[in-house]
Amino acid sequence: MGSVNRFADAWRLRDGTLAVIRPATAGDAAAIQGLVRSLTPTSRYSRFFSGIQELSPEWLARFSRAEPRRDVSILATVLRDGTETLVGMGQYAADPWPERCDFAVLVADAWQGHGLGRRLLRNLECLAREAGFERIEGEVLAHNSTMLGLAHVMGYDVRRVPESALFLRVSLPLLLAGEQGCSPLVNLADAAAATA
Repeated sequence: MGSVNRFADAWRLRDGTLAVIRPATAGDAAAIQGLVRSLTPTSRYSRFFSGIQELSPEWLARFSRAEPRRDVSILATVLRDGTETLVGMGQYAADPWPERCDFAVLVADAWQGHGLGRRLLRNLECLAREAGFERIEGEVLAHNSTMLGLAHVMGYDVRRVPESALFLRVSLPLLLAGEQGCSPLVNLADAAAATA
C-alpha cells in the first residue's frame, strides 16, 4: 500500500486556474478553520448537520491528518499568482477498517459548480480502495439534491435511513468499482509541474 503523503492530483479548471488535491497536514489547521468559518450557514449545516460556527480543537486535529486505515482528510486548493487558497475538503473515517469508511465532502460556496466535489469524492474512493476498505458510505441530508445527484452520477446506491426521515445513506462497494479516474501516487511538485 502506497503512502497517502505521496498522493497529489492536479488539473486545470475551465478558466485555467490550477487546482490541486493533496493530503491535509497539521500546518493546514488554520486554513481549514478559515474555510469552515467562511461557509454559509446552509453549507455548514449540509456538511456538519448542525449550526457550528467553527471546528473544535479535536475536530481540527482530526481534519489535519491523513492515516489511511483510520482517518484521511484531503484538501482542494487553487493556485493563483503563486498563492495557495483552500477551497474544499473531503474526509473518510474507518467504521471499521476494512469493512467500510464514512465520507464527507465540502466545497466553499464561491467554488461550487466547478467539479471540485466530484474530484474530491473520486480521490477519497481511490485512497480508501488502496487502504483496503471494502465500501465507502456517507449520510446525506434528504434535501441536499446537489450531493445526492453527485452520488447518483458516480454510481452510489442511495437508501433511506430507517431511523431518520432527514437522511439518506449513499454507498459504493470499492472492491467492485473500477479504478478509472484514480490519480497515480505522485510527488506534489511533479503533479503541479505536469499541468504547467
